[in-house]
Amino acid sequence: MDKSRVLLAFRIPAYRWLWYASLANANGFMPLMVGQGWLILTITNSPFMVGLAPGLGGIAAMISSPIGGVLVDRINRRTVLIMAQSVMASSVLVLGLLTIFELIEVWQILLLSSISGLSRGFGNPARSTLMYDVVGPKAIMNAMAGQMLSFQFASIFGPLAAGFIMAAYGPGPLFLIISGSLYLSIICLFKVPSINPKTKASGSLLNNLRQGISTTYGDRRLRTIMTAVFLTETLAFSATSMFPIIARDVLLAGPVVLGLLPTFRGIGGVIGAITVSSFGDIKYKGWTMIVANIILGCLLIIFAFSNNLPVSLFLILLSGACGTTFSTMATTLIQTLAPDNMRGRVMGIHGFIISGLGLGGIFMGTMSSIFGTTWAITSGSTMVISNATRSIPIAKSLQTTSK
Repeated sequence: MDKSRVLLAFRIPAYRWLWYASLANANGFMPLMVGQGWLILTITNSPFMVGLAPGLGGIAAMISSPIGGVLVDRINRRTVLIMAQSVMASSVLVLGLLTIFELIEVWQILLLSSISGLSRGFGNPARSTLMYDVVGPKAIMNAMAGQMLSFQFASIFGPLAAGFIMAAYGPGPLFLIISGSLYLSIICLFKVPSINPKTKASGSLLNNLRQGISTTYGDRRLRTIMTAVFLTETLAFSATSMFPIIARDVLLAGPVVLGLLPTFRGIGGVIGAITVSSFGDIKYKGWTMIVANIILGCLLIIFAFSNNLPVSLFLILLSGACGTTFSTMATTLIQTLAPDNMRGRVMGIHGFIISGLGLGGIFMGTMSSIFGTTWAITSGSTMVISNATRSIPIAKSLQTTSK
């Protein structure tokens, strides 16, 4: 493995600070989902309410992501990201204080979850476009792989740490620690250069949004990638929502195995991110994205039918690697194919799509209740494979190289 390629983007000081900020943010977000769900469950004992809180946050992120994309094409991108992170950190701080002083109520959790989702929607396109501005087209794939790496690290260690902290001190102190991590992310962002859009969008916000949608839909390449991202997010990545049922009813196991499944998926994601980083840049990004998508779907189908624990863990590890590879290639292609003056709006639409992951959970839950979990995962993965296969004829047009 060529170390110089792995660290291509990390040679840029501004990117290192942006990566530190992303890691601190991810280390806050992942435990937040665990702590928030546990808190609601202890108050209401309602699985519906447990799912409602992140659902409202996801809906809020879907609404605000396109608006955030418009803003980062008009005003300073670092400023948008810092403001979004500040709102999220403050909402978690309030959640922690209300919990510690035993003033917390369910409506407050739902409201704060929605506010947190809104801030994520504004922050995601700002982070993506700022990253492109910092590293440029030559290192963007490597930078995106590094971004995925920070998320996967957090997915492995964050929830585990949250469990130990809540067991020892309760959810209130956990939320205070999470808010501290989010504020640390903001401090790191002040080390990143303040970058304005090269060509600022003008006119009304609504017209700017229409231009972004028109650009994304009108470009066959962008439309193909966005469709693949939507289907993969909602029909493949959402298979993780079925882990509790897989652990109990298919693998005939308990909470320990349930914890191992996402851990192995996260380890696979780390392996995938490091592998992609080792190439520095990949010429055939389109083919890599499509092949990774097809293999991901096939692995999930085999996983759905497996009742052997070691085999299932190995399959979910490989799926994590393929999923990270697909996401890295897709996001890199979207960044490089988007016009400079539209990049924020295109990434805002991308944020809208990936914020709809909860829709996949609804699909999986509905299909599982009707046909069973095995066939729910199989049907979703089959649609992902079918769509990826249909994209093969235009794979060549997706071969973008760094300029």
